Amino acid sequence: MKQMNQTTLRRLISVGLLAILIALFTIMVGAGSGKFLSSDNLMQIVRDASVPGIIGVGVTYVIITSGIDLSTGSAIALVGMVMANIYAYTLWPIPVMILMGILTGLLCGVVNGYVVAKMEVPEFIATLATMSIFRALAYIIAVTDDNGVIMSQPMNVSQYAFLGGTIDGTAYGIPYVCIVLIIFIIVGQLVLRCTRFGTNLYAVGANKKAATLSGINVERVRMAAYVITGFCVSVGSVFTTARLQSATTALGTDFEFSPIAAAVVGGVALSGGSGDVVGTLIGALFMATLENGVRKLDMNTAYQYIIKGVIIICVVMFDAVYKKRMDRIAKEKGAKEGLE
Repeated sequence: MKQMNQTTLRRLISVGLLAILIALFTIMVGAGSGKFLSSDNLMQIVRDASVPGIIGVGVTYVIITSGIDLSTGSAIALVGMVMANIYAYTLWPIPVMILMGILTGLLCGVVNGYVVAKMEVPEFIATLATMSIFRALAYIIAVTDDNGVIMSQPMNVSQYAFLGGTIDGTAYGIPYVCIVLIIFIIVGQLVLRCTRFGTNLYAVGANKKAATLSGINVERVRMAAYVITGFCVSVGSVFTTARLQSATTALGTDFEFSPIAAAVVGGVALSGGSGDVVGTLIGALFMATLENGVRKLDMNTAYQYIIKGVIIICVVMFDAVYKKRMDRIAKEKGAKEGLE
């Protein structure tokens, strides 16, 4: 009997967990108008999953290479404050402001990639350091009042704020950010499954030495993964500030956990070499569903963090057990072939 691969099995588990969560909240909250399964609430869940899902595309690439990026939340704040400064102190048009924000996110990705790939600093340490640096830079360039007190910068001009709204301009339409999420998921999955770069990402995550011996430029692949994450972060920051119609140094606080959790719950193994963007989307929807249900039930938000933590521990344990089992099967098969 053919063994089901890890990515497929983890995706089935993720879908099952999502279905169970939806069923539980439907029973506990209700399914009528204004309840959990109402069209408005389901659209709200997808909207809440959109920014973590968009950034999760880049984070998925990084984790597939057996890396990690803890700086995404701080990078969101830095991108937001760069755009806030341009908005507050210049007459630059909105498209230029957005472009500068995207370039800032790309620069954050370049810094992470250079420190990790070129300087060979461990990913956890490198991105933990840049997390602090990016947040500090956001505070340094923060918009202040006449007394030097940091303030939230309103960014409510219609040419920008519309990005935080819906296609038809009503509260019940499809949000622009959801459309962008779909585009990112489709493109991200195609890159992983249909390009040499995607193949190289998996090869680097599975075995860096073997990838190097096969002619893959491991440094370039790892750096590209972080740069892509920086781009995803900048897009996420643009839609977040547009939705809030403001930017503040607190933007992205504690957000580092969200895209990583979405990827891990969606089937991306922290050990690298497996998983995909579709799984990350499922993970992002799971997290958004959990948060939405907790709010609907007026539960203490601490419970959602406990549930998230327990689920992540369980899926990581599953990955470890699965890997050991596959290694044992491979050894047994090798030993059997040797005897023959």
